[in-house]
Amino acid sequence: MNFQYGAALLLLAACPSLAQEAKEDTQPIDEIVVAGHSVTTNAVKIAVDQQMLVDTAMTLKNLPGADVNKNGIITGIAQYRGMYGDRVAVTIDSHAVVSGGPNAMDAPLSYVSPMITESIVIERGIASVSSAPESIGGHLEATLARGQFGGEDLGLSGFLGTRFSTNGNLNTSAGRITLSDASHRFSLLTEIDNGDYISTPAGMIRPSAVNRNRYDASYAYTNGESHIVLFAGQLDTENSGTPALPMDINYIDTNLAGSHFLYVLSSNLSIDGRVALNDVEHVMDNFSSRTAPPPTMQRVNYAVGKGYSFALAGKMDFDSSSLRIGIDGIDADHDSTITNPNNAMFLITNFSDVQRDLLSAFAEWSIGFDASELELGVSAKRVDTSAGDVSLSGIMGTAPVMLQDAFSAADKNLTFDDIDLVAKYLYRRNDYLEWRFEVASKSRAPSYQELYLWLPMQSAGGLADGRTYIGDLSLQAETSNELNIGVFLMSDSFSISPQVFYKQVDGYIQGVTSTNAAANMVSMMMNGKPALQFSNTDAEIWGFDVAWDYHLSEHFTVDGVATYARGRRTDVSDNLYRLAPPNGSVGVTYRSDSWSLGARLVAYAKQDEVSAVNEEQTTPAYELVNMDFVWNPTESVRLEARIDNMFDTYYQDHLTGINRAGGSDIPVGTRLPGAERSLSAGIIFSF
Repeated sequence: MNFQYGAALLLLAACPSLAQEAKEDTQPIDEIVVAGHSVTTNAVKIAVDQQMLVDTAMTLKNLPGADVNKNGIITGIAQYRGMYGDRVAVTIDSHAVVSGGPNAMDAPLSYVSPMITESIVIERGIASVSSAPESIGGHLEATLARGQFGGEDLGLSGFLGTRFSTNGNLNTSAGRITLSDASHRFSLLTEIDNGDYISTPAGMIRPSAVNRNRYDASYAYTNGESHIVLFAGQLDTENSGTPALPMDINYIDTNLAGSHFLYVLSSNLSIDGRVALNDVEHVMDNFSSRTAPPPTMQRVNYAVGKGYSFALAGKMDFDSSSLRIGIDGIDADHDSTITNPNNAMFLITNFSDVQRDLLSAFAEWSIGFDASELELGVSAKRVDTSAGDVSLSGIMGTAPVMLQDAFSAADKNLTFDDIDLVAKYLYRRNDYLEWRFEVASKSRAPSYQELYLWLPMQSAGGLADGRTYIGDLSLQAETSNELNIGVFLMSDSFSISPQVFYKQVDGYIQGVTSTNAAANMVSMMMNGKPALQFSNTDAEIWGFDVAWDYHLSEHFTVDGVATYARGRRTDVSDNLYRLAPPNGSVGVTYRSDSWSLGARLVAYAKQDEVSAVNEEQTTPAYELVNMDFVWNPTESVRLEARIDNMFDTYYQDHLTGINRAGGSDIPVGTRLPGAERSLSAGIIFSF
């Protein structure tokens, strides 16, 4: 099969005619189920704990518009409609997470281990202003599986489960214990992930091991209307590989705590709020997990990230509308120091006393009509950033000292003021046809790496292109003017929900070839290439995505997704870096009362619309076939089996990055291939 023209052709070949008319006896518009995930015009919901995987971010690959930039086994960075990294807001139980590493080794989704994560919900299309203070690229909400409230008497519930994959001897084990009644709920969660090197048809990837423990304890109270949740947790990751980055995870030690509440004052007035804290200690190096370079080139990066997020809002309900007004914010501190364990004199202050404080005030008005809904939102934001002076020692040459002195002398206290505007209109033509129209102007202030990376380094938020970057203190905020149009059409057996989108991004921040002579001198000594400097450019991103399902009979279902996102700079002739190629999937599932069997064809087109500035490599098209089997012999036992890459196909996922680690079967400088045929099995006991 030669897949060259994108997922649209795959969809047209596989799905039934769109001309099928709705019938009077069909059910009202509800949802499309694709690979076990729920898709509507405004949201996509993933039942994460049902997925046999170790990186929660990988669930995004089966969803319309979504994908994942993968730099390691548990370092998946969410991509949605051509945007990724800090542009996509990721919250966990409505709380933002402050990452510790300057290269996103602890990306937000790495904090939600899959077996103890109930769901991920993606706002399909444009995110509402109340969802997250910065969501220029969309919003994802993850929810931990802390259990449910019980009956009048205290009862015990929970689960114990384990999964094993032959590829890398990857084992995931998890459990939950919940003690609850109708008003109180105590829950304990834990998941332990361990695995060795991953094998591909081209050989073994070193380093690709994973060792991660996640713990969570919580208490919740409800009186039927109001509720409050208190939680504390820990993430403990050790000796885990990130072959697409210059270093691997030595350890990540994160403490998390927080609370959220809803207080119903009356039938038409309520208040909700949340606050969360997290503290990350992160050490990475380039010699513990991969073949060590010469002693003079060995590096250790000690990074610390800490901060908190908060929100407080009130909602007033009227006869046919509601008004939500509130504030939210994220305060984050970052430090990073690079040393050489063999040279006590070598030291680089990578980031020093960096602060990024975001405060937002928003208002959101939702109006209901007979056959339609209107949402109008406005958000006023202020981002204050600052950084301390930097230093270095043990490095020869005058160029690094010139960069150090220039940065320390510069004004590093910066302020960014922006306003976001969102309008959404939903029109239901009848019970079987729904239209959605959305327009917005959304903004994002520069990240701390984009501003304060003063010495050419690869601490670039997980870009993983092998280039060295420097920041720019004169950066302006990005502004995206967006349009999204979607439709949901269904009949007695067929449903489809396509959407098209367009984004004009003014001030799009991307690396361009630096004109700083000192920076280029340092960069040339490092890798023989000039530095890339984060700069404001102009860009546009457009495309479409679609989900559909067709019920062949009571037991047989065919479903699929297709995604196309194209991005290019408009100030020069070049493409945007690291966008997923056109892709799609088609699955067939048989479901009985106690078991199900499914097969899915996943196809990616070639990606030759690549960034020249980033020297991005092209990738060929490929197709994979995966199968899964689930059997529930009793209500409390779930048995699982899965085959990934059934035909042992050699392929390169365009978003996996370039191998940077020596000593691997994969040559340095080539794109990392996908895993070989992998067999997985699992058992989960619920009580």
